[in-house]
Amino acid sequence: MQPQHADRDHAEFSPSALKYLATCSGYHGKDGTSYAAEKGTRIHEALEVRDPSELRGADEVEIYQQIVEEEDEFLKIAKGRDEVAEDHMEIALDIQLNDGVLTWGTCDRLTIFDNGTAVMADYKTGVSKIDSPECNWQAWAYTIGAFQRFPDLTQITFVFYVPQRSVTLHHTFKRKDTLALQAAITGVIKSAQISRPKWNDGTPERKALKPTAVCGFCRHEEKCPALGGLAKQVAEQLDANLPQFDVGKVDDPVELEKMFAVSAVLSKWSDMIRKKAIEVAKEGTEYDKFTLRSMGSSRKVADNQGLIDLAKQHGITEQDLLAEASLSVTKISKILAKKQGKGKNVEEFLDACEDQDIITRTPERWTLSEK
Repeated sequence: MQPQHADRDHAEFSPSALKYLATCSGYHGKDGTSYAAEKGTRIHEALEVRDPSELRGADEVEIYQQIVEEEDEFLKIAKGRDEVAEDHMEIALDIQLNDGVLTWGTCDRLTIFDNGTAVMADYKTGVSKIDSPECNWQAWAYTIGAFQRFPDLTQITFVFYVPQRSVTLHHTFKRKDTLALQAAITGVIKSAQISRPKWNDGTPERKALKPTAVCGFCRHEEKCPALGGLAKQVAEQLDANLPQFDVGKVDDPVELEKMFAVSAVLSKWSDMIRKKAIEVAKEGTEYDKFTLRSMGSSRKVADNQGLIDLAKQHGITEQDLLAEASLSVTKISKILAKKQGKGKNVEEFLDACEDQDIITRTPERWTLSEK
């Protein structure tokens, strides 16, 4: 029995991390998950068995259906008059590189035809931009692994299905192409093998590190001299009077306080720039490297009684709604204050609710403010 998608083993320098390692050899992704990652896992698991019944929400089902439809059409055209010899879902691949370097990973699908060609697919369920397979490190690695595992293959067409961007990206690789791809990936992993251990007792060489848009996903972001150095350069341009700090001493309280003062200024500047850039794009300006993309909007109930009345017409009772509702303690307090007056009665009511676990407290939040 195969392990669940999220539980499958990852190589230290996995195919999905190669893009980031090629830019910064000190990159090391954080452990843990996110809503987007969990959503992607559910869709991948549904695609693996072609069963969407465990998906949550119409958006997940829509992404699933778009990928199935796009893939069915692509494979129909690729197949032509040939027959499918083998069809592998979630295929684990060992990827032998130069000088004994090894990585491995799991590609979403490999369909082999009886004429010695194949279509290899990776499903992308997020909104991030995906590089074409022709210049995509992950695609290169999986293609090498497939050619090595199936020596009779003469060519592989690698496909990224990216429904949230309404694109299907593909490129055909010949077996001879893998020599250059192997050399490139070997170089990236060798550099990472030198840089990563140096985090244990310091930091890698400054020239090996480069700040990028994915620094927030790296477990070493707080002590990275490249990221801190970039922040320092920007801060100096914004205000020469900001305190000078040593980016390598994040564990020194004196230096950390200086960094905090600078971070407050950078955060405000960053928020302002982000807001301004979006406003300009909405007015029609087109940027070279960024495109305006809607993140959707949220709904909220504007008429409680109207909701209750309409829900009843669909077989939903008031109790059903109440069981799923999230009530604001602040608004409950205001209602009670109107009924019984502000002060002691409100606090007694809230304390009684806490004693009975009707109301619970979130973890206390903290901030730093000037003395």
